[in-house]
Amino acid sequence: MPEPSPSSLAVLATPIGNLGDLSPRARQVLAEADLVLCEDTRATRRLLSAVGLPTPTLWRCDAHREADQAGAVIARLQAGEAVVLVSDAGTPAISDPGGKVVEAVLAAGLAVVAVPGPSSVAAALSVSGLPASPFHFLGFPPRKEGARSRWLVEASRLPGTLVMLESGRRLGGLVAELARLLPDRQAAICRELTKMHEAVLRGPLPELPAEDQPGEVVVVVGPGEPVAEAGPAAPSDGSLKAVAEVLAQRWGISRREAYQRLLVLEQDLQG
Repeated sequence: MPEPSPSSLAVLATPIGNLGDLSPRARQVLAEADLVLCEDTRATRRLLSAVGLPTPTLWRCDAHREADQAGAVIARLQAGEAVVLVSDAGTPAISDPGGKVVEAVLAAGLAVVAVPGPSSVAAALSVSGLPASPFHFLGFPPRKEGARSRWLVEASRLPGTLVMLESGRRLGGLVAELARLLPDRQAAICRELTKMHEAVLRGPLPELPAEDQPGEVVVVVGPGEPVAEAGPAAPSDGSLKAVAEVLAQRWGISRREAYQRLLVLEQDLQG
């Protein structure tokens, strides 16, 4: 089994809630690190303190900075330092930052070693009660309603189970859209996994609560038929509000913005 060493980048999974999930190997690698690349240095400092480990040099390595830091990381590795990549929770470089650093390190001819452990995706899939093979990890859906609808329609054509992440603040809208598009599919809503208030809700999508929740949530959707029609339903009447609702989904903008654009268009046509 390859072990992290100077000139190799260790990609290390951290607990998603329960500190007991930090493995002995992960503790050793963190204890020996010269530099830790973090999604958020405050979160990593709290983790190290909570498990009784010394705090090495911490560099923030979020989505905005990782590409710019790659060169400096390579230089530290080439100087013989032990460098570790972590995210706030779970496995880095999957849905969290870190992928660009990994690519750059490999392109420089240096080694990358996995220190595996907690993963919200694997945890949710394992307790969902839905088929795990094949499955497709989709990451976070688009935030705008229209773009999200099109994204889900495309995803529905993939064979097997779908796994996606969502902020609890937007969960209600995602579940409502899934229930509208895929009413015949089974699903599981997994929140607070490994934490005190862990909850997994399972059942047909139309029967699951379309409500916002605290924190981040993993949604697992079972296999089934794809969406029959990609387009939104036709407006039930000819009002601008009804038309705006349809065009908002088509254009990937808010209903309010679509309505304002229609008002301007109507004024121009009326001279």
